[in-house]
Amino acid sequence: MLSSYRVDNRKGITNMDTWVKVLPRGASGDVYNLADCIFQQAVIGSTVNPMILNYLRHSLNAHLVSHAAVLRRISKYEHFYRTFCVCSLLDFLDEIIDGVTCRNKAEEAVLPSAIVALVYWLVQIFAHALKEHSIKPDGKSENSYVIDVSSVVIEKLAKNQFLMGMLYIGSRQEDSEYYIKIRDKYIQIKSAFANSNYSPQNAITEKYLQQLAYIDLIHLEMPHLESGVVESITYCVQPLLAVEVLLNPCNDTSYYVAELQMIQRLKGLSNRRLFYEIIRAGFISLSNVGETSHDTMWGSFTFFKLPHIIKHLSALTRSPGEQTPLDFIPEVVEAFEMLLEDNLLLDFMDTKCSCNIIEYLLNDWTKQHLVNDMHVRHFSSQREMMLQKRESVNKPPSIINFIIRAEVPLSGILKTLSTDYNKVQEAVLGVLCQVLVGNSFELILSVATVEGRLKLFVSRLIQCNENSKQVPGEVGKPSVIRSTLFDVTFLMLTFIVQTYGSDVVLSENGDSFFEKWVRECMVERNKPKNPKNLVALGDDSIIEELLLNLRQNESQYKPSNLTWQDICMNLPAALHHVLVAWEKESISSSDVKNILENIKRSLFSFSVCATSFLCAYMYSVRETEFLKPLNMIQQFLNPNNEEISSQDTAKERLGLSFQIIRKMQHDVHPSGNLKSRSISLTHSLVSQTPLIDQFREVWASVTECGWLPVRATQILDSLLQAGGPTWIATKLVEEVLKCKYTTDMMKTMDIVFATFHLDIESITDALFKNVIPAMILTRQGDSINEPQSFVLARLCVYCVISTLETRQINAITPKKRSRSHDSEETDMVNNPKMRKIATEGSDNSCSNDFINDNHLLLNASANLKENLTTLKEPLNSSVQHIFKVFQQFVSSEEISPKTYFVYQFLSLLVECGRERVRPVLKLIPANLIQNLLKVMKTDDLSVGLITRLYDLRVNTGRQAAVSDLCLWRNLKAQKLNRQYEY
Repeated sequence: MLSSYRVDNRKGITNMDTWVKVLPRGASGDVYNLADCIFQQAVIGSTVNPMILNYLRHSLNAHLVSHAAVLRRISKYEHFYRTFCVCSLLDFLDEIIDGVTCRNKAEEAVLPSAIVALVYWLVQIFAHALKEHSIKPDGKSENSYVIDVSSVVIEKLAKNQFLMGMLYIGSRQEDSEYYIKIRDKYIQIKSAFANSNYSPQNAITEKYLQQLAYIDLIHLEMPHLESGVVESITYCVQPLLAVEVLLNPCNDTSYYVAELQMIQRLKGLSNRRLFYEIIRAGFISLSNVGETSHDTMWGSFTFFKLPHIIKHLSALTRSPGEQTPLDFIPEVVEAFEMLLEDNLLLDFMDTKCSCNIIEYLLNDWTKQHLVNDMHVRHFSSQREMMLQKRESVNKPPSIINFIIRAEVPLSGILKTLSTDYNKVQEAVLGVLCQVLVGNSFELILSVATVEGRLKLFVSRLIQCNENSKQVPGEVGKPSVIRSTLFDVTFLMLTFIVQTYGSDVVLSENGDSFFEKWVRECMVERNKPKNPKNLVALGDDSIIEELLLNLRQNESQYKPSNLTWQDICMNLPAALHHVLVAWEKESISSSDVKNILENIKRSLFSFSVCATSFLCAYMYSVRETEFLKPLNMIQQFLNPNNEEISSQDTAKERLGLSFQIIRKMQHDVHPSGNLKSRSISLTHSLVSQTPLIDQFREVWASVTECGWLPVRATQILDSLLQAGGPTWIATKLVEEVLKCKYTTDMMKTMDIVFATFHLDIESITDALFKNVIPAMILTRQGDSINEPQSFVLARLCVYCVISTLETRQINAITPKKRSRSHDSEETDMVNNPKMRKIATEGSDNSCSNDFINDNHLLLNASANLKENLTTLKEPLNSSVQHIFKVFQQFVSSEEISPKTYFVYQFLSLLVECGRERVRPVLKLIPANLIQNLLKVMKTDDLSVGLITRLYDLRVNTGRQAAVSDLCLWRNLKAQKLNRQYEY
């Protein structure tokens, strides 16, 4: 219809009112190709008809045609030899380019491709004019004019963030064949520039052309909330390692590497700085621990685990083909140069460990080729100069000496346990009993843990215990050796399970006797057993024979013919009969004492099995009924001097059994009278002190130190289990908001973020569902303002990224987070309500992660992006919840701290997470960003931020981004118009 209208050069163009009458009310001329019709009439001759071109401009202003339609039609003009037409079109573009926008969904759908087509047309024009000018440099001046005007248009386009955003979106479309042609044409232009005599503004124009041809996110402006300045000290590395070594000492190297890489990305740390922070964190934690078990654990971690972590971190960040020295890593040497400046820390470590700690550490690290002998001499001499200035005093031998020496015995023990059992029974017994002397067992366990050989050690102990089961008819010395081996391996294995948890060190479906006993009979922290189930395991005939044997007087007592493994499994039922009879006063206290003494006479393992049942029984009864089972347990803790003197190695086994029994008893009924060297607890849920007072006390110690002491980590873990994730998250966030100065606030936030890793998934879930919404709604204008709002948003973003990446690394290296059952760890299960809570299972393999682990880590890093698809629970539901809360925050038309918090969260999420948070960004509600744009109406919400919020690889993401950008453009235009009016 409209194509029938023609221009009468004598009377001018057909009246515009006629066109308006043709178009229905509310309809766009694009439906009728109005822009195409007008344009065809404008360029029908050798020059452009200015009146028709003016009407095209008027049609744009009157919203009869869209910018997308006009730009697309101009990009189809191919008569480049019509210089005057081209010049007029470039002038036309120069006038309208800054006003390009959209008004409806139909226009939004085609604008990105129209911008891409226009850019291709511009580079074609520029290339053609440049070619013609090079052929006839003194010829037509029109080509020079085309080059000048097209340069102006290109510059305007490159400086217009809205158009650059549309160009970037258009370049990501599936059918972006134009974009390949644009790059090819740019290469031609770049070559022509080099050979052309036309020089004005060549460099500037080429820069803008390169931006258009190779547009990327870096060309889209986005205000950075992060300063970009690396902190002088990073306060989250030491607390994070303190938490992980407490909860997951058996985790392999890849887990630590993944978490430290996350910190490196969040903080923008170089390798040198990261390595310095890691080594410093190890020294700080080692300087803080006072108990032997943690001394050995942190010493082993610092000397044996850290070098492998650093080595793998260096390998992951090394560029392909990068040449590095074979015998040292330069960043490690630089990190030690930084560490030497911290004289106070090193002096304290030298004093505590009675040695030159740097020399000891580097001597061991040379084996990993982190440093070479020259570096060891250099750094050691620098420390020696400092040590000579202090008075020399006699000091006790360093624990570090024992830790380093424990590595060789561990290898020897593993080798001995792997030999033929029938040939080396006596040798194995001698080696294992020697391990129990002093604190050697704890040293061996610490080294085995950090070297990833704990599960290998456990499996070989289990095999030895299995081979040592009683053989009917065996008598004499072989029988004694067998029984002692069964006893010592049973006790060692029970101690290990108590310390690390059965989920960590045992196979899920192991069929050995010990593994069955642990699954069915052993009481573990946070894993109480039903005493009825233990009683049901008994065999009536065995129980009857066992009771008859146990009731014999001391003078008449003879060892039972029952096997040791049968006694272990049937003791619960036998003791249940004894308890019931004692409750009914069918037997006297002296009878009970005689029975318990008979249990102690044979193997110390029987006392442990009996205590496990008694503790399970105490879990199921009222506290008023604790007296009798507690007295029975106490009887097992009274040493029998005759038994100790009559058996070889009895003293060591008795001491180990006492530790195990005390730990079982303490888990059920804590008391202040704890004599075992491995249990020195002062904090438990039965304390009369309210949780809030306990929290304040421990956090005061954290604030005083400026980092997270090991003891404080234990107590905070205890408070987490007692109060729950919402309670602990609330208290920790309140500590952040209490800070008066920004530097203190950021420091506290880092420590709190690391502390959240006590259970990062649950705490993040509580943070998003309960803590943040309540705090922002109730404290708006009070403590949730600047800079509190920014710091709180930063903490939330850090938690999201950490939870997301923890899930990803667990998916690649299938390991569940598990809590350490260290005997020093604070008690959490004494509250009856808390007894129902079981710790999350773990199937940590604890394999030797020092072998071929680099290949695993490289594969894990490469596969991380492939796993970034969808979120898993609970993170998925918590993110959806917080986004719904954000929708409520931006529902009003007034800007407030709430709306600004939403902006800060989204901006920091994009800024810190980048591509890794794409699964989180997918959950953003459809209208959240548009509502935020309408409320804020500021330059904070930039094109760069909007384009980064969406996945532009899919059509829905591109559509949403275009829609938001158009709204952003129109709001900005309204703001400019109001400014002009004033």
